[in-house]
Amino acid sequence: MRCLIVDDDPLICDLLQHFCSKTDDITHITTTNSGFESVNLISQNSFDLVLLDYDLPDMTGKEILQLINPATAVIMITSNKDFASESYDYDQVVDYLVKPIEFTRFFKAIQKVKKYQTPATSDSQLFIKDGNKLIKVDMTEVRYIKSAGNYAELHLGHKKIMTLMTLKEMEQKLPNFFQRVHRSCIVNIKHIDSIAHNDIHVGGEEIAISSSYEKDLMNKISLLS
Repeated sequence: MRCLIVDDDPLICDLLQHFCSKTDDITHITTTNSGFESVNLISQNSFDLVLLDYDLPDMTGKEILQLINPATAVIMITSNKDFASESYDYDQVVDYLVKPIEFTRFFKAIQKVKKYQTPATSDSQLFIKDGNKLIKVDMTEVRYIKSAGNYAELHLGHKKIMTLMTLKEMEQKLPNFFQRVHRSCIVNIKHIDSIAHNDIHVGGEEIAISSSYEKDLMNKISLLS
């Protein structure tokens, strides 16, 4: 993995760089103490992982998050334990580390990153929890999945299934013919009827494509065509 470390504290940068060097999965490490410089680095390079300080003096971690490719895993570095709940608002935030940082906790976060980056399965059947029971769903019949708070709504041609799972959690289990097209929506590309004017038409429904996911969608379509 190519890793970018962004923290205004040089000691934290050195510590994280040392931790990264002890992890076989991380092969390239870039560090910066500046939020503004991190933006330039992110725009000019392809990183698999960003270790991002939540509180930077020149630019907030939230602002930088908006510029990071959704496919790039992010581990937030923070002194604020309350960030735990807020972190779920960002799809690419895999974990957060609270200062002072220990290697065992850092290593655990890296394992989460590896799981985040594992390619989706091609299996077409999943067991989904619906209320108090597990039901087997043929995912080829699912047209799209929408976020509803802490629930995910699976829209099939003839019915809708709601399961207590965030869209982020659901995405990690989906077959590879699904693609996120918006922060709150994942589409089965096999059910796409047409794409025009930044909108997808699926079974009579019109779904907006976010600009940050458009390239990934077109790449997925070309791969599975």
